Amino acid sequence: MADISKLGKYEITGVLGKGGMGTVYQGIDPVIERTVALKTIRKELLEDGQGADMVERFKNEARAAGRLNHPGIVAIYDYGEDEDVSFIAMEYVNGCGLNQFFKTNPKIPLADVVSIMLQLLAALDYAHEQGVTHRDIKSANLLITSDGKLKITDFGIARLDTSHLTLVGTIIGTPASMAPEQFMGLPADRRSDVFSAGVVFYEMLTGQRPFVGSAETMPSKVCYDVEAPPSSIQPDLPVAFNLVSAKALAKLPEERYASARDFSQGIQAAYEGSFQTRPSLDVSEQTVVLTAQAVQASMAAMKAKAERASAGQPSQPGQASLSGQQSMITSWHDATLKDVERQLAAHIGPMAKVMVRKAASSTVDMKELYAILASNLESEGARREFLSGISRLDPAEVSNHSGIRVVTQGMAPSMVSASVAQIPQQTIDTTSRQLARYLGPIAGVLVKKAALQAPSLSAFYTSLADKLGSDDERRNFLKDVGVKQ
Repeated sequence: MADISKLGKYEITGVLGKGGMGTVYQGIDPVIERTVALKTIRKELLEDGQGADMVERFKNEARAAGRLNHPGIVAIYDYGEDEDVSFIAMEYVNGCGLNQFFKTNPKIPLADVVSIMLQLLAALDYAHEQGVTHRDIKSANLLITSDGKLKITDFGIARLDTSHLTLVGTIIGTPASMAPEQFMGLPADRRSDVFSAGVVFYEMLTGQRPFVGSAETMPSKVCYDVEAPPSSIQPDLPVAFNLVSAKALAKLPEERYASARDFSQGIQAAYEGSFQTRPSLDVSEQTVVLTAQAVQASMAAMKAKAERASAGQPSQPGQASLSGQQSMITSWHDATLKDVERQLAAHIGPMAKVMVRKAASSTVDMKELYAILASNLESEGARREFLSGISRLDPAEVSNHSGIRVVTQGMAPSMVSASVAQIPQQTIDTTSRQLARYLGPIAGVLVKKAALQAPSLSAFYTSLADKLGSDDERRNFLKDVGVKQ
């Protein structure tokens, strides 16, 4: 979309950032002279039907946050549509993502960790009481202001008490922060937000996430692995916080804190018991200074990125833009794109599908596809981690242009692909039940993925056996499915 000066009644005064889905502008409401942030989504991304539900999620963000009025939640003022974009007018926050703050300040004083968590849980408790479950609580969706105040943002996949946006059986959220029940496609409620807040708590206590892995291994890690106690990573941390963290990250919802308020009370009790004083909601002067510096650095980085985008320069040297002209018609193998989607979803959540399909329409080269998508990630670390995902694909797919069908003007279609076995549905169902004996409900997801990729039935079974934790389990599983060893 070309540079604009107005969206609806709002006058554009600057660009705060640009991404694969749209642009975030700074603007002003001329009627009441209020500065706002205008989050947009490009309608062109919805034209091919791949992102049909994204506009509904965009509206859902306006509905969910729009019914909430709390100092710890970014306020939504308006929803509108222009010729090229749909947009949300929201509170302008002079802040940066908590994830960005982590980059420069990985070690946060414990008193400030507690202060930030109490702010987060107070806002979450309010949202839950209003019938809104966020379902994507993570450090990137938490803004910290220059004076050390926390605000929750991005309610795009929130569940309202009256909403039927997401059905049972749909996996939705960001893998690194999702609760086990979300991976299993089960209903998410306030206890799912408690789990995700527990991930943020653990990260602030230790400087690292409780569960680390690729998009493919994350479901198993979250559902079955037990995280290391925080004090084993930070020895000076009172052991009382181990118990609070473990309860927030319990695998079963009924074993977690029943509410954000209960979680908050658990943190307060651990702090008071360890230091014989009540925690404060205000962060220390030291952290206020650090947050102000992080906000300034974030604003400068966003401004530079926006200026590069306005000048037609890619975010990283040599990387293409999603808006490039198409000189060919491409048809990638669905299984290949789904692999890429899962890897990208670990960083940006549900919008990964739209971005991958859009990028795939402009290139026939796997490495270029990854470069296009990586250019839309915010941090160098995220780009590096995502780009490493290409090594997990079949080498034949990477070198042979990923098994795509290419149709150029004046040429007949040709197929270049690694062969994939057609696994019968009955075999998929039976194998899912057998693997579930070892892995539980997540087995169905792994079996379906393996069926899309395996070049033979034998390779199908072997790839699934490799997901098991011990040699005995692998042998028993292969025996169950009739593979001779």
